[in-house]
Amino acid sequence: MAIACIDMEGVLIPELWPCIARATRIDALALTTREEPDYGRLVAQRIQALRVHGVPLAALCELVADIPPLPGAREFLASLAPRFRVVLVSDAFRQMLVPLWARLGQPELRCHQFTCDTDGYVHSAQWVRRRGKHEVIEEFAARGQATLAVGDAFNDLSMLRSATLGYLFRPSPATRHAAADVLVADQYADILRGAADPRFD
Repeated sequence: MAIACIDMEGVLIPELWPCIARATRIDALALTTREEPDYGRLVAQRIQALRVHGVPLAALCELVADIPPLPGAREFLASLAPRFRVVLVSDAFRQMLVPLWARLGQPELRCHQFTCDTDGYVHSAQWVRRRGKHEVIEEFAARGQATLAVGDAFNDLSMLRSATLGYLFRPSPATRHAAADVLVADQYADILRGAADPRFD
């Protein structure tokens, strides 16, 4: 069976950190990988801002728990399921994603995890990938499996370029400009048409 590797934030759910920034009024939390492609640096900045402003992990998770999926996201995944093993490939953190993941039907999830100090503040990130999301594509390609990949930001580009077929979904102008070689989808239907490619049979 072919594999569909789908990013979460910006593709299936809203970008979480801008939502958190609005709720906490901490402007430093509003940046995403659309603006800062160095994800390790971005996460370190977020961890520092959370500590400085006194936001523990439990409060952070509570802020995002009720965010709904993007319109049509769950139906999109359901449309892929008959032909693909759906794998959500996220650079977000499991503690934050679990409620939103449940609303998407709980497909396979590959994501990072936060570690906390004794006071409940995020201390560091526990990474499941070090080189990039393309590591997941390489894993499946080594088994001879075709891959459909969908993402929206700089940190998705290596995955999209490594896949059998990759799509940028509603990218920012900066991301679109940096990846003129990658197909762009403005609607889930655009991706589903690509998913009918005979290479995925």
